[in-house]
Amino acid sequence: MPPISACIIAKNQAQRIRLALDSLTWCHSIVVVDSGSTDATIEICKSHPGPAGRGVKIVQEPFRGYNPQRQFAASLCPTDWVLLLDADEEVSDKLREEILGLTDQRLATAAIFQMPRKNYIAKRYVRCWSPDCQTRLVHKNRTVWAAQSAPEIRTPKYGFATRNLRHPLLHNRLTPFSPKDFCDGPRMEEHARILADAMQARGKRATLLELLTRPGLTFLKYYLLKGAFLDGRFGLTIALKSTIGATLKYSVLYGRELPNEPKPTDNPPAS
Repeated sequence: MPPISACIIAKNQAQRIRLALDSLTWCHSIVVVDSGSTDATIEICKSHPGPAGRGVKIVQEPFRGYNPQRQFAASLCPTDWVLLLDADEEVSDKLREEILGLTDQRLATAAIFQMPRKNYIAKRYVRCWSPDCQTRLVHKNRTVWAAQSAPEIRTPKYGFATRNLRHPLLHNRLTPFSPKDFCDGPRMEEHARILADAMQARGKRATLLELLTRPGLTFLKYYLLKGAFLDGRFGLTIALKSTIGATLKYSVLYGRELPNEPKPTDNPPAS
């Protein structure tokens, strides 16, 4: 395997980023792009030994959106192949071995390697969100990056392909329970807006029927079809969390088509 760099995008991830850095010390280099942390994130990165004791490169950059920020971070890496991580993710041991074992034959026509991601909430594996495939190992000169923030879309240039890896990234593995896992208003609003932006850019419209039916269909998908019911009360809360996310996304998209001004009335209320 040719040398691989890793890059992490982060903001206020002091409680989580050390695990991500520790899982990347086998790489050629590590670049962290920070978008304005006010906690100890930068200090932790500065003190980390990095690969072979060479340290971690830290760059501060205002947030451009998830995909553009990740593209910017990858551009700072010195190698062609780059592994893209969030600050709350880790490379599992088996994934590391699989990447290091990639052959010249597999690499020759590949632009992107896609891998599953195992998500955790309150230190419990979220079964119904798997496989949650992520395009996170990319060749910089063979990859096309979508301009939208999320969903993060990266595609191979003509003549190259996306290949699959078997072993997973680990997401949020050791973070203890927090009420924000289920009711983080600002973060949920941000995700709903970003996803609605992407849908609107594709010409998607939210009808009243979709607004009424999508939440229920989302719940059935995760709770029954993807097996959340097998995890008891925990699975039920995850299915409800997914349902709330879908409700917010379609509500934002539907609300954007409402009139900006109230309709005039023949008999305005008396002052």
